[in-house]
Amino acid sequence: MLMITDPSGLIILISSLIMYLSIYIMLSVSTNIEYGFTGIPNLGKTLFYFMGAIVAARIVILVYDPIIGAVNPFDAKTAVMRTSYAIQNPPLTISIFILTTILAIIISGVLGYLASYPAISLREDFLAITLLIFGEAMRIFVRTYEPIVGGVFGISGIPGPLIWFEPKPLASLIYSSICMIIAVIVFLLLESFLNSPLGRVLKAVRDDDLVASVFGKDPIKVRALVLTIGSGIAGLAGALYTFYSQAVFPDDFVPPFTFFILAMVLLGGVGNNVGTVVGAVLLSLFERFSQASMLELLGIRIGFDISYFRYMMIGLLIILVLMFRSQGMIPEKPVKTPLYEILLRRFNTGTKRQEKVNENNI
Repeated sequence: MLMITDPSGLIILISSLIMYLSIYIMLSVSTNIEYGFTGIPNLGKTLFYFMGAIVAARIVILVYDPIIGAVNPFDAKTAVMRTSYAIQNPPLTISIFILTTILAIIISGVLGYLASYPAISLREDFLAITLLIFGEAMRIFVRTYEPIVGGVFGISGIPGPLIWFEPKPLASLIYSSICMIIAVIVFLLLESFLNSPLGRVLKAVRDDDLVASVFGKDPIKVRALVLTIGSGIAGLAGALYTFYSQAVFPDDFVPPFTFFILAMVLLGGVGNNVGTVVGAVLLSLFERFSQASMLELLGIRIGFDISYFRYMMIGLLIILVLMFRSQGMIPEKPVKTPLYEILLRRFNTGTKRQEKVNENNI
């Protein structure tokens, strides 16, 4: 309880909650555009999230290590040297952050485009299993091949853009707030994108790609576009999280994390980004406050590993939602294109006029 009563500890706690919530919002809405709107069961979402983290780590190594004369980029001494140099050079640190986030979006998006090729011939369960295996195979390769991000031990000393800012708790809160602003921007852009004629095309491909192709739409291009956008957003989230944690560990990007994100989409509402955000808020709070460290902070001690209990509850939640409320907390709504809004207003106006005519006749 001392950290909660201490202002610095409280600020760190709040920044942590904001940071994880912003990451989960980006990952959940990117999953929703793939699965909820287009019907692509991307169970390899962790791969693209991991790719953003890898891009962040590799760019930091490529820029900082030649300057500081590092021999081994993965040892503790190099991490300290890298951090010290970043503190002394704020413009370079901020420039690397901006460059990295842009490249993370591009590279993860390209990887998502390549992952769209299995979606050409595979559907539903087979596609989901293929993407899941693809993502796990990539993680195992990175985990065992040390030159990428240090293998199983990972890499630390990845300076955040505000590492030079004092005091540190306030710097963490500012960075988390920036990430939340980015998450809100991503949400608004996706809402604008999905509430356009193209959003209706996505749902047509999801419901029946043969009918969509008869009306002149290309399901292959649509799936490639959606996987590129969704993967780019996941890569952005991975880069932002890496600069927050200032480290990359391959074992943090395991398949259960994908199902955790999918649970947010199912709980909030498939095909509804507002519902997805609600699901992300609820499950992110559950995830944060069901960790042993957080419970001890609140004065609660548990004599077993609560991580397994958390995974069990998430699995149970997915089953219950699919059985009793498959539409989620907020059901899917029609795509609100400008034409839809015009027709809806005309319909409501016509209905009101008809009601007045009926009243007058009575």
